[in-house]
Amino acid sequence: MSEHIKSLIKALSVLEFLGKFPNGTSLNHISQELGMTKSSVHRVLSTYESEGYVVQLSSGGDYRLTMKLLHVGQSALNSDVTGYIKPHLTSLLEAVNETVNFISFDGDNIVFKDKLEPRDASFRTRTYVGLHSPAYCSAAGKCFLAFADDQVREAYWQRNANTMKRLTERTILDKDEFFQSLDRIKERGYAIDDEENEAGISCVATPVFNKEKMPIYAISISSLTPKMNRMGFESLAERLSNTAKAIEETLS
Repeated sequence: MSEHIKSLIKALSVLEFLGKFPNGTSLNHISQELGMTKSSVHRVLSTYESEGYVVQLSSGGDYRLTMKLLHVGQSALNSDVTGYIKPHLTSLLEAVNETVNFISFDGDNIVFKDKLEPRDASFRTRTYVGLHSPAYCSAAGKCFLAFADDQVREAYWQRNANTMKRLTERTILDKDEFFQSLDRIKERGYAIDDEENEAGISCVATPVFNKEKMPIYAISISSLTPKMNRMGFESLAERLSNTAKAIEETLS
């Protein structure tokens, strides 16, 4: 077995070991249990941390996995999952007669996995299946960040703050305002894109949780802002929440 393969196996063993400690564990503990030197463990952890898979809870503190790894684990399901949940999306489309989106998370972006539109739609959003879009200015992306812990939120902001753009007058670029909006989303259970991505277009989204109560997908409804206001964001969010629960049962 080559040295490269041996190194890879050791790195994977660190990842698997961290998975046993959802609240994190120390470098010393990992080193002792896996029989690796502290310097080797530190190199592995530093690499994972730089790529967003591991976060150190404080300077010199424990290490824990981030939800980015969860998204990798979901990738095998993503190609097939739309078939399982399509009936739920179709029912939602028939109920609201507006664009319905099924969205997954990929690192710091959202990915449109499916999109259903009314046949008689006089207006169509510019999104499409396969589109990668920033999380900070989307309702679905904010669903993910809202239910992430403080370390994940902070790491996301540090990675993306310099590249965030004001797409409309309502795009939130102030850190405090953005984090406060995430707290409100977590409290009420749904997120709104109030023309933050595209002028004249609004969206409401709710997360789809796994058994560990971590958001792995989101579903959303989007349309022209006047139509969304007439239908009521809270009413639409309730329909989305019911659909999300049905999807969670299907995928459980």
